[in-house]
Amino acid sequence: MKHGDKDLFVKEGRLRSFGRTSSRLTQKDQQKLDDKLKPYLLTAQQAKEFKPQSKLVVEIGMGNGACLAQRAKNEPETQFIGCEVYKNGLNALVNTLTEQNSQNFHICHDDARDLLENLPPQCADELVVLYPDPWPKNKQKKRRIVNTELLNLANRLLKDDGVLFIATDIPDYMMWILREVYNHDTFFPIATKPTEWATAPDWWLSTKYEQKAIKQGRSPWYMTFKRGVDKSNTKCAPLTT
Repeated sequence: MKHGDKDLFVKEGRLRSFGRTSSRLTQKDQQKLDDKLKPYLLTAQQAKEFKPQSKLVVEIGMGNGACLAQRAKNEPETQFIGCEVYKNGLNALVNTLTEQNSQNFHICHDDARDLLENLPPQCADELVVLYPDPWPKNKQKKRRIVNTELLNLANRLLKDDGVLFIATDIPDYMMWILREVYNHDTFFPIATKPTEWATAPDWWLSTKYEQKAIKQGRSPWYMTFKRGVDKSNTKCAPLTT
């Protein structure tokens, strides 16, 4: 589908990095969903006043939020903010949060970059990006969310030694991510060999998307970077695999 300039840009100088934001629902069903979301909502504007009282984990493009919801259940002392523009996909998430009686979870369905630039500086311990849209065609790659703009926002958001975690199953995107991160010179991998990128973290929940990718022969890559680690004292994994 071709996009005009109105569809390509979410605001001046910022390319749209996501696809659809909603699907058709009846007015009644949309109201039901909005009502269920209300207890958890945190808008990008409200984020300016957000003051975490404990460890804070932010995930952008969380899909149905299954992995983050599990973490919220297992880490009740940690605060979580999940950002997803496709609001209609959050129905299962709010049901899960209600069943878990999660008091440590916020949902933002604004553009993730608006959220990151409005949260207080150096307030987060982790920024998580799981399986971002690879925009595989060459003419689309400029729309990939992992770029200098995101890394600048991550640098602003994260505390010293804060963690940037990115997962992808697309080899080309993995190499893209590593080049962007290495060139940014702010975040450095904790892995010392590429095989470590194939090992999921302890908190991981394998999603339906990941299981489908594995069945189709694609291997997940789990990349953890730390903010502000001195490269001279870090044996970083090479870019080759």
